[in-house]
Amino acid sequence: MRLSSLFARTPLACLLGCFATALGQQPAPALDQILSRVEANTEQYKATVPSFLCDERISSQEIRDGKLKHETTVEALFRVTRSASPAGSLEESREVRSVNGKLSSGKKLDMPISFNGGFSGALAKFLSADRRECFDYGADPASPAPPGTEAFTFTAREAAAKQPACVSIQPGTTGKFVVDASMQVTHIERTVPHPIGKDQTVLGTASVDYAPVTLNGRSFWLPSTIIAFTTETTKTNAFRFTAKYTNYHRFAASSTILPTTSDSTQPQSR
Repeated sequence: MRLSSLFARTPLACLLGCFATALGQQPAPALDQILSRVEANTEQYKATVPSFLCDERISSQEIRDGKLKHETTVEALFRVTRSASPAGSLEESREVRSVNGKLSSGKKLDMPISFNGGFSGALAKFLSADRRECFDYGADPASPAPPGTEAFTFTAREAAAKQPACVSIQPGTTGKFVVDASMQVTHIERTVPHPIGKDQTVLGTASVDYAPVTLNGRSFWLPSTIIAFTTETTKTNAFRFTAKYTNYHRFAASSTILPTTSDSTQPQSR
Protein backbone atom coordinates (compact mmCIF):
# COMPACT_ATOMS: atom_id res chain seq x y z
CA MET A 1 0.00 0.00 0.00
CA ARG A 2 1.18 3.55 -0.67
CA LEU A 3 0.80 4.58 2.97
CA SER A 4 3.10 1.78 4.10
CA SER A 5 5.67 2.55 1.42
CA LEU A 6 5.63 6.23 2.36
CA PHE A 7 6.47 5.41 5.97
CA ALA A 8 9.15 3.01 4.81
CA ARG A 9 10.91 5.77 2.87
CA THR A 10 10.61 8.38 5.65
CA PRO A 11 13.52 8.73 8.13
CA LEU A 12 12.67 7.87 11.74
CA ALA A 13 13.71 11.32 13.01
CA CYS A 14 11.26 12.98 10.63
CA LEU A 15 8.47 10.65 11.69
CA LEU A 16 9.00 11.47 15.35
CA GLY A 17 9.26 15.16 14.65
CA CYS A 18 6.14 15.22 12.50
CA PHE A 19 4.23 13.23 15.13
CA ALA A 20 5.24 15.68 17.86
CA THR A 21 4.21 18.61 15.67
CA ALA A 22 0.83 17.03 15.01
CA LEU A 23 0.27 16.58 18.75
CA GLY A 24 1.14 20.22 19.38
CA GLN A 25 -1.32 21.48 16.77
CA GLN A 26 -4.44 21.13 18.85
CA PRO A 27 -7.61 22.57 17.30
CA ALA A 28 -8.52 26.07 18.46
CA PRO A 29 -11.58 26.28 20.73
CA ALA A 30 -14.86 26.81 18.88
CA LEU A 31 -16.50 30.21 19.23
CA ASP A 32 -19.25 28.78 21.46
CA GLN A 33 -16.61 27.36 23.82
CA ILE A 34 -14.78 30.70 23.96
CA LEU A 35 -18.00 32.58 24.70
CA SER A 36 -18.93 30.11 27.43
CA ARG A 37 -15.57 30.58 29.16
CA VAL A 38 -15.75 34.37 28.84
CA GLU A 39 -19.29 34.34 30.24
CA ALA A 40 -18.16 32.17 33.15
CA ASN A 41 -15.42 34.70 33.99
CA THR A 42 -17.98 37.51 33.78
CA GLU A 43 -20.32 35.71 36.17
CA GLN A 44 -17.48 35.00 38.58
CA TYR A 45 -16.53 38.69 38.63
CA LYS A 46 -20.14 39.73 39.27
CA ALA A 47 -20.52 37.20 42.08
CA THR A 48 -17.19 37.54 43.90
CA VAL A 49 -15.57 40.95 43.42
CA PRO A 50 -15.65 42.73 46.80
CA SER A 51 -16.36 46.41 47.46
CA PHE A 52 -13.25 48.44 46.67
CA LEU A 53 -11.75 51.91 46.28
CA CYS A 54 -9.32 53.31 43.74
CA ASP A 55 -7.92 56.62 42.55
CA GLU A 56 -9.60 58.09 39.47
CA ARG A 57 -8.15 60.73 37.15
CA ILE A 58 -10.54 62.15 34.53
CA SER A 59 -10.06 64.33 31.49
CA SER A 60 -13.33 65.47 29.87
CA GLN A 61 -13.01 67.45 26.64
CA GLU A 62 -15.04 69.27 24.00
CA ILE A 63 -13.37 69.37 20.58
CA ARG A 64 -14.06 71.18 17.32
CA ASP A 65 -12.10 70.73 14.07
CA GLY A 66 -9.53 68.75 16.03
CA LYS A 67 -8.93 71.65 18.43
CA LEU A 68 -9.65 71.61 22.15
CA LYS A 69 -12.44 74.04 23.05
CA HIS A 70 -12.93 73.12 26.70
CA GLU A 71 -11.48 70.64 29.19
CA THR A 72 -12.29 69.66 32.77
CA THR A 73 -9.83 67.57 34.77
CA VAL A 74 -10.91 65.75 37.91
CA GLU A 75 -9.11 63.86 40.68
CA ALA A 76 -11.44 61.62 42.65
CA LEU A 77 -11.70 58.66 44.96
CA PHE A 78 -13.77 56.11 43.06
CA ARG A 79 -15.84 53.57 44.98
CA VAL A 80 -17.53 50.36 43.85
CA THR A 81 -19.84 48.95 46.51
CA ARG A 82 -21.64 45.64 46.54
CA SER A 83 -25.22 46.24 47.61
CA ALA A 84 -26.85 44.34 50.47
CA SER A 85 -29.68 43.15 48.21
CA PRO A 86 -29.94 39.45 47.39
CA ALA A 87 -28.74 40.18 43.85
CA GLY A 88 -25.63 41.88 45.25
CA SER A 89 -25.48 44.44 42.44
CA LEU A 90 -22.44 46.71 42.11
CA GLU A 91 -22.93 50.44 42.66
CA GLU A 92 -20.50 53.12 41.46
CA SER A 93 -19.81 56.47 43.13
CA ARG A 94 -16.99 58.98 43.39
CA GLU A 95 -15.71 61.45 45.98
CA VAL A 96 -14.33 64.46 44.13
CA ARG A 97 -11.02 65.73 45.47
CA SER A 98 -10.10 68.41 42.94
CA VAL A 99 -11.41 70.01 39.75
CA ASN A 100 -8.96 71.64 37.35
CA GLY A 101 -6.27 71.42 40.02
CA LYS A 102 -8.34 73.18 42.69
CA LEU A 103 -9.57 71.44 45.83
CA SER A 104 -13.24 70.59 45.69
CA SER A 105 -15.67 68.83 47.98
CA GLY A 106 -18.62 68.97 45.61
CA LYS A 107 -20.28 65.78 44.47
CA LYS A 108 -21.85 67.21 41.31
CA LEU A 109 -19.51 67.56 38.34
CA ASP A 110 -20.01 69.89 35.39
CA MET A 111 -18.06 68.17 32.60
CA PRO A 112 -18.39 68.31 28.80
CA ILE A 113 -19.02 64.54 28.80
CA SER A 114 -19.28 61.91 31.52
CA PHE A 115 -19.49 58.12 31.58
CA ASN A 116 -20.43 55.46 34.10
CA GLY A 117 -21.02 51.72 34.22
CA GLY A 118 -17.51 50.64 33.24
CA PHE A 119 -17.16 48.62 36.44
CA SER A 120 -20.70 47.42 36.98
CA GLY A 121 -22.05 46.69 33.52
CA ALA A 122 -19.56 46.85 30.64
CA LEU A 123 -19.01 43.08 30.54
CA ALA A 124 -22.39 41.90 31.80
CA LYS A 125 -24.29 43.82 29.12
CA PHE A 126 -22.43 42.30 26.18
CA LEU A 127 -20.71 39.13 27.42
CA SER A 128 -23.07 37.33 29.78
CA ALA A 129 -24.97 34.10 29.13
CA ASP A 130 -28.38 35.74 29.38
CA ARG A 131 -27.46 38.29 26.68
CA ARG A 132 -25.93 35.89 24.14
CA GLU A 133 -29.18 35.75 22.17
CA CYS A 134 -28.98 39.52 21.69
CA PHE A 135 -25.83 39.52 19.56
CA ASP A 136 -24.10 37.89 16.64
CA TYR A 137 -20.47 37.13 17.55
CA GLY A 138 -17.55 36.42 15.25
CA ALA A 139 -13.77 36.20 15.10
CA ASP A 140 -11.89 39.35 14.10
CA PRO A 141 -8.46 38.21 12.86
CA ALA A 142 -7.87 41.46 10.97
CA SER A 143 -8.12 43.59 14.12
CA PRO A 144 -4.74 44.35 15.76
CA ALA A 145 -4.39 42.55 19.10
CA PRO A 146 -1.41 42.08 21.43
CA PRO A 147 0.51 38.78 21.18
CA GLY A 148 -1.21 35.93 22.99
CA THR A 149 -4.69 37.47 22.59
CA GLU A 150 -7.57 37.12 20.14
CA ALA A 151 -10.12 39.68 18.99
CA PHE A 152 -13.83 39.14 18.38
CA THR A 153 -16.76 41.27 17.24
CA PHE A 154 -20.40 41.52 18.28
CA THR A 155 -23.41 43.09 16.57
CA ALA A 156 -26.90 43.56 17.99
CA ARG A 157 -29.36 41.14 16.39
CA GLU A 158 -32.42 42.87 14.97
CA ALA A 159 -34.43 39.65 15.25
CA ALA A 160 -33.85 39.53 19.03
CA ALA A 161 -34.58 43.19 19.76
CA LYS A 162 -37.96 42.44 21.36
CA GLN A 163 -36.72 39.59 23.53
CA PRO A 164 -36.94 40.48 27.27
CA ALA A 165 -33.17 40.14 27.74
CA CYS A 166 -32.45 42.41 24.77
CA VAL A 167 -34.79 45.37 25.22
CA SER A 168 -32.01 47.45 26.82
CA ILE A 169 -29.67 46.84 23.87
CA GLN A 170 -29.77 49.84 21.57
CA PRO A 171 -30.47 48.92 17.92
CA GLY A 172 -27.39 49.37 15.77
CA THR A 173 -24.94 48.50 18.56
CA THR A 174 -21.63 47.09 17.36
CA GLY A 175 -18.43 46.31 19.22
CA LYS A 176 -15.44 44.12 19.78
CA PHE A 177 -13.57 42.47 22.63
CA VAL A 178 -10.12 40.97 23.15
CA VAL A 179 -9.35 37.96 25.36
CA ASP A 180 -6.13 36.35 26.57
CA ALA A 181 -5.37 32.62 26.82
CA SER A 182 -7.36 32.32 30.06
CA MET A 183 -10.39 33.92 28.36
CA GLN A 184 -10.18 37.01 30.52
CA VAL A 185 -11.33 40.12 28.67
CA THR A 186 -8.47 42.60 28.31
CA HIS A 187 -10.40 45.10 26.19
CA ILE A 188 -14.02 45.73 25.23
CA GLU A 189 -15.58 48.52 23.22
CA ARG A 190 -18.99 49.31 21.77
CA THR A 191 -20.38 51.91 19.38
CA VAL A 192 -24.01 53.03 19.31
CA PRO A 193 -26.06 55.73 17.59
CA HIS A 194 -25.88 58.69 19.97
CA PRO A 195 -28.22 61.50 18.84
CA ILE A 196 -27.47 64.92 20.36
CA GLY A 197 -30.45 67.22 20.13
CA LYS A 198 -31.76 67.03 16.58
CA ASP A 199 -28.48 65.69 15.21
CA GLN A 200 -29.18 62.01 14.56
CA THR A 201 -25.83 61.21 12.93
CA VAL A 202 -23.64 61.22 16.05
CA LEU A 203 -22.02 57.94 17.12
CA GLY A 204 -20.91 57.20 20.68
CA THR A 205 -18.06 54.81 21.44
CA ALA A 206 -16.95 53.58 24.86
CA SER A 207 -14.06 51.24 25.65
CA VAL A 208 -12.60 49.65 28.76
CA ASP A 209 -9.10 48.22 29.18
CA TYR A 210 -8.68 45.66 31.98
CA ALA A 211 -5.67 44.53 34.03
CA PRO A 212 -5.30 42.06 36.92
CA VAL A 213 -5.58 43.56 40.41
CA THR A 214 -5.10 41.75 43.71
CA LEU A 215 -7.73 42.39 46.39
CA ASN A 216 -7.57 40.52 49.67
CA GLY A 217 -5.25 37.90 48.19
CA ARG A 218 -7.39 37.24 45.09
CA SER A 219 -6.86 38.41 41.53
CA PHE A 220 -9.60 40.31 39.70
CA TRP A 221 -9.53 41.89 36.25
CA LEU A 222 -10.54 45.52 36.77
CA PRO A 223 -10.56 48.63 34.56
CA SER A 224 -7.27 50.45 34.11
CA THR A 225 -8.53 52.91 31.46
CA ILE A 226 -11.99 53.92 30.31
CA ILE A 227 -12.47 56.04 27.18
CA ALA A 228 -15.75 57.36 25.80
CA PHE A 229 -16.13 59.72 22.85
CA THR A 230 -18.62 60.97 20.29
CA THR A 231 -18.02 61.77 16.65
CA GLU A 232 -17.89 65.32 15.35
CA THR A 233 -20.45 66.32 12.72
CA THR A 234 -21.23 69.52 10.86
CA LYS A 235 -23.81 70.29 13.55
CA THR A 236 -22.22 68.90 16.71
CA ASN A 237 -18.82 69.15 18.40
CA ALA A 238 -16.93 66.04 19.45
CA PHE A 239 -16.63 65.06 23.11
CA ARG A 240 -14.06 62.81 24.78
CA PHE A 241 -13.89 61.29 28.28
CA THR A 242 -10.72 59.56 29.50
CA ALA A 243 -10.37 58.06 32.99
CA LYS A 244 -7.38 56.26 34.53
CA TYR A 245 -7.70 54.01 37.59
CA THR A 246 -4.86 53.18 39.99
CA ASN A 247 -4.13 52.32 43.64
CA TYR A 248 -6.85 49.71 44.08
CA HIS A 249 -7.61 48.57 47.61
CA ARG A 250 -10.48 46.80 49.26
CA PHE A 251 -13.16 48.87 50.94
CA ALA A 252 -14.33 47.52 54.30
CA ALA A 253 -15.92 49.08 57.34
CA SER A 254 -14.65 48.18 60.78
CA SER A 255 -16.09 48.58 64.25
CA THR A 256 -14.84 48.20 67.81
CA ILE A 257 -16.87 46.79 70.68
CA LEU A 258 -15.89 48.25 74.05
CA PRO A 259 -16.62 46.52 77.36
CA THR A 260 -19.37 47.99 79.49
CA THR A 261 -18.36 49.73 82.72
CA SER A 262 -20.31 50.57 85.85
CA ASP A 263 -21.34 54.16 86.35
CA SER A 264 -19.87 55.34 89.68
CA THR A 265 -22.02 58.47 89.66
CA GLN A 266 -25.21 56.58 90.32
CA PRO A 267 -26.72 57.51 93.71
CA GLN A 268 -26.12 54.93 96.44
CA SER A 269 -29.11 53.48 98.27
CA ARG A 270 -29.31 54.02 102.03
